[in-house]
Amino acid sequence: MKEEKNISSGAEKVENIAKEKRSGTAEKHARTARMQAEAAGGGARKAAARKVKAAEENVHAAKERESEADKKARLQKLKIERENMRAEKRLAAAKLKAEKKENREAARLEAKKEKEKRAAEMKEAERIRREERAARREKIKNETAEQRERRIAREKAQKARARRDEQEKKRAAAMEKREQREEERRARHARREEKKQNRHDRTPGFGGWLASVISLGVAVLALGAIVTVGYFDLTEAKAGLYNSYQSSVYQLSELMDNLDTNLSKARVATGNYEMQKILTDVLVESELAEACLQSFPVDAHDTENLTSYVNRVADYSKKLLNKLAMGQELTEEEEAVIEYMYETTDKIKYAVDELVRESNGKNLDAILKKGGFTEKMTELEHNVIETPKMIYDGPFAASEQVRSCKAIEGLDKIGEAEAEELAREMFADYEISDLKVTGKTERKEFSVYNVMIGTEKGDKYLAQITEQGGKLILFDGYKGCSTANYDADACIRIAENFLEKLGYSHLEAVWVSEGGVQCDINFAYVQGGVVCYSDLVKVKVCEERGIVTGLEANAYLMNHTKRSIPEPSVSQSKIERAAARRMDLNGVRLAMIPVEGKETLAYEINGTHGGSEYYAYVDAKTGRMVELFTVVDSSSGRALM
Repeated sequence: MKEEKNISSGAEKVENIAKEKRSGTAEKHARTARMQAEAAGGGARKAAARKVKAAEENVHAAKERESEADKKARLQKLKIERENMRAEKRLAAAKLKAEKKENREAARLEAKKEKEKRAAEMKEAERIRREERAARREKIKNETAEQRERRIAREKAQKARARRDEQEKKRAAAMEKREQREEERRARHARREEKKQNRHDRTPGFGGWLASVISLGVAVLALGAIVTVGYFDLTEAKAGLYNSYQSSVYQLSELMDNLDTNLSKARVATGNYEMQKILTDVLVESELAEACLQSFPVDAHDTENLTSYVNRVADYSKKLLNKLAMGQELTEEEEAVIEYMYETTDKIKYAVDELVRESNGKNLDAILKKGGFTEKMTELEHNVIETPKMIYDGPFAASEQVRSCKAIEGLDKIGEAEAEELAREMFADYEISDLKVTGKTERKEFSVYNVMIGTEKGDKYLAQITEQGGKLILFDGYKGCSTANYDADACIRIAENFLEKLGYSHLEAVWVSEGGVQCDINFAYVQGGVVCYSDLVKVKVCEERGIVTGLEANAYLMNHTKRSIPEPSVSQSKIERAAARRMDLNGVRLAMIPVEGKETLAYEINGTHGGSEYYAYVDAKTGRMVELFTVVDSSSGRALM
């Protein structure tokens, strides 16, 4: 039993070992299987994870691809928008360029059309002017001397009337500017006076010499020596006199300042052109100063030296200008004269400034006092305006200081009673209520009786009648005019009748200027159809009342005589042809004019060019132009410059 049990145990053992082997194999296979299963499961998980990751990556990539596409789409959209904007800009620029081109073309066509229109208008105007000139020449050929005289005066009067409105507009502005300038000047001199008075009381000396030129009366017209005498207590007349005096003094002060400055420049100027510019200014300012002096309310004898001086400065400047214009150089003697003119003008400038200072704040009676008058004028004659001894010829020569009065040479002298009788005859139409001779004034060339005239309407006049010959040399009224009832033609006729009554014959109106309601007319003596400008009578007519209110015949009485007039070497037709190429001619005639102190026969050419009116004077012997003036408008009418 025991062997059976051992046999069985061994078999069992083998069987068990076999089972164990089988079991181990199975377990091993199971483990393997499990491991494989586990491995397979892990791979699946990894695969699944990879798939998930791949899916996520695909989603991310898809998103990225979608984002890139959006970006590209957005950028493409922006690009398209920019292109559209550029296209719009190019289109707008093209449109603008086309519009500009179209506008330029339209403007060019308009300009061309306007140019053609202007050319046609100019051509038509030129045709009309040629016809008018031809008709005018034809008319001039057949007109008489009297008709010609009337025509010229009428045409000048029409031009003057055309300028009147413009002059009236300028008048207020000019007056305002002048008043402002005078107020500033008065303030400056007041300050200067205050400073001087604070330092010390100044002893009267050279500086006050010009204060002595103030005497009694006024003569607004006079361009030569002016004399006033007598005293009459008229408030209105005194106020007018004082205003005239102050205006003249301030104007003279300004002119002397400018003249002094330019003569100072002339002392050191180099070069022909520069010297001509300076001397031109000197010429203009000296002539203005002369006119200013002639409106001073003074006795002519008292300003004779000063008036003569500025007149000679003008003459000498003109002489030097003519010399420089011909390319010549100034000599040492001429430079010495310039130096003299500067030194003398400098003294006069300070003297006039002193007069301005003394006149501020004083009443008329104080200014017109005669105290120290003779002494101051003596000092002026000896110390201020003294002819330089080194200059023996030229405008400052002593031989030229004395002149004769040609028109009254050899005539009989009259007394006060005759002068009064003549005055009553001359002014018989003035409704005289009071007329008396107030005294006699002695001048270097002649003596005059001073006559005060009062009318029934209250008008006051001053007249001067020469002792030799009994000629009216000066006449002036104090009453102003306010309304224009008479035109220039009527004023010329009124003046002509008045002159004929005075015995001034063979005179022709050569210049007409209307300033406000006053008509100023210059009459010149005519001999054999030749105008003698040295024989000049100036007449003032009131356009409100139609009467002569002023006359000055100093130049006429000093120069009038029968002349030996030479024949012209250059024909008038040649002068007319030459002048017609440069201007529209109003007329050409012969005239005797002063050139460098001597009378010269010249052709007077009057015409217009470019809207301006000119007067040119050509030597009838040489054909050389010796004078040229342009007509300018001023606050007081027309003037020549």
